[in-house]
Amino acid sequence: LTKFTYFILYKEFSIIKDLVYIFIKVIFLNYGLLKEIIFNKNKLFILKF
Repeated sequence: LTKFTYFILYKEFSIIKDLVYIFIKVIFLNYGLLKEIIFNKNKLFILKF
């Protein structure tokens, strides 16, 4: 999993319904949804990358 930031220009704070719509329109439609997330902080796992 790569860390990244996605900035979306938005004029003002709005209700959560509008923010969910923007998330679906911009992020979800462009990148989809992850099938699984691998999260392991074990030193042996990290050293191999």
